[in-house]
Amino acid sequence: PFYTGQQKIVDTAGRIDRFRKRYENFYDKKN
Repeated sequence: PFYTGQQKIVDTAGRIDRFRKRYENFYDKKN
């Protein structure tokens, strides 16, 4: 369970990083 939880956290962090990169690119394009 601990390993699965850690994996989930890593996946969430990666997802947030991807979303942040995409949002930053969109904001930069708009601006």
